[in-house]
Amino acid sequence: MFRGFQRAIDNDMWQARVDSIKPLLEEARIDSGKSEIDAEVVIKVWDKIAPIMASQFDAPYSVPPIAPRPLLLNGADDPRCPVLGLQEPASKAVEAYAEASSADRFKNCSDPS
Repeated sequence: MFRGFQRAIDNDMWQARVDSIKPLLEEARIDSGKSEIDAEVVIKVWDKIAPIMASQFDAPYSVPPIAPRPLLLNGADDPRCPVLGLQEPASKAVEAYAEASSADRFKNCSDPS
């Protein structure tokens, strides 16, 4: 599953992901002295779990190098990985697959309509 961690932070769309690991985020919230979990707490936890997860390991950077191997992005309405978060990685993948002369090996089926 490809996730846009930085996009989730930038667009205030991290709540569903936080809910899946809430006890960890609650501890981080307490440690930071905050009254509620916010983007700053989320960033600190993600940086602890996997530094550079929201940069070099994020979907816009990790999807394109898969070219020229076959890749299918598939999804619909997932609160932890919204379709809008796949737009940038899919766009970069299209470019990477075209550059690798293998455009036929990439397919994006993430349109919810």
